[in-house]
Amino acid sequence: MIRIFNFVLLAAMVVGAVVTYDMKHKAEVAADNVARLEADIAKEKDRQSILRAEWSVLTQPGRLQSVVDKYADHFQLAPFSPAQIATIAEIPLRPVGDPDARDTLAAMAASAPGKVLKP
Repeated sequence: MIRIFNFVLLAAMVVGAVVTYDMKHKAEVAADNVARLEADIAKEKDRQSILRAEWSVLTQPGRLQSVVDKYADHFQLAPFSPAQIATIAEIPLRPVGDPDARDTLAAMAASAPGKVLKP
């Protein structure tokens, strides 16, 4: 009887050791995943800060002006004049039953030549 009891205790100890090892292994895998995710998050934050810095450089007014001056022939930009801006009364109503937006935009442009129509 004592031998059976010792065998049961030995089996319980082996099962306990296996369960403990399995739990430790799962905890290590989870810790590795957390460390990998934290490293990925840090990399993404670095990328975001780099993109913000690049955006800041690219949108500086002085840089934009130099690009416009350099490519003036290509862009053919000119300053706005007050006569180019249309008023609400100058914008034609959308034709009824016209599903094609291109026709609507063409009609609007034809009715106000030389004007910039604000949406």
